[in-house]
Amino acid sequence: MKMKYIKLFVLIVVSSAMIKCEYQDTDFGFDGSIKGMVKDNSGTPVYGDMSSNNLVVKLLGENDEQALEIRVNGDGTYQNLKMFPKKHEVWLEGPIVNSAHTTVDFSVDPEQVLDFTVTPLVSPKLNSASGSGTSISVSYDILPNDGNTIKKMEVYCSTVKYPTAAIGSRTNVYFTKKVTLTESSGSVVVDGLETGVHYYIRLGAQADGASSMNYSNQIEVDL
Repeated sequence: MKMKYIKLFVLIVVSSAMIKCEYQDTDFGFDGSIKGMVKDNSGTPVYGDMSSNNLVVKLLGENDEQALEIRVNGDGTYQNLKMFPKKHEVWLEGPIVNSAHTTVDFSVDPEQVLDFTVTPLVSPKLNSASGSGTSISVSYDILPNDGNTIKKMEVYCSTVKYPTAAIGSRTNVYFTKKVTLTESSGSVVVDGLETGVHYYIRLGAQADGASSMNYSNQIEVDL
C-alpha cells in the first residue's frame, strides 16, 4: 500500500512539472513577426542566397548580446515569424555599400513590415535566356556600383531554384553548371545540358574586396 502511494505521489509531481513546462513554453511570447524586401534605388530587388549568409538581415534585441540573422531569399524577400515582443535594432549586412540602422518594437506592433533600400556593390542582370537542343543562350549585363571594380563573374545553370556557386552537381539529385564570364555584358552559351529538363539560370558577380557575391534575377528555361 505504501509503495502505491509513493507511485501516485511521483505521478502527480511529474504531471505538475509537465504542465508547468508546457505553460512556460506557450507563454514565452515569441509571437512577433517581421518580413520585407531588399531593393536598390530603382526598386529592383537585391537578390540573396538561402544556402549562405551572403546577405542577411540582423536584429539585435534590447539587452541581447548576439544578433539574430535572417537570410535574404533568392527573390529578395526575408521573413521571421518568431520574434520576441521587445525593441530590436535592425540592419542589413552583405555585399552592399551601406545599410542604415533602424529600430522596431514588437511589443507595440507585433507584425512588422520593413523594406531595405540599399546600393549593391555590383548589379548583375539577366536580360534573356533561350534554349535550343542541349544548350541555353544567355544575354546579360553586370554593372559595378559606387566606384567598385568586378573581381569575378559567373553564370549558373541548375535544376535547383536560385542557383549559386555553392550548389554543386550530384547525379540524380541535382545539377548545376557554372560558366566563368570574361566580359561585363554580352551573351554566353551554356552547353552540354539535357533535353526534357527544366533549368534555372542566374548570374553571380563579386566586387574586389568583397567576401561574397551579388546575384541577379532568375530566368527559367525548358529544354
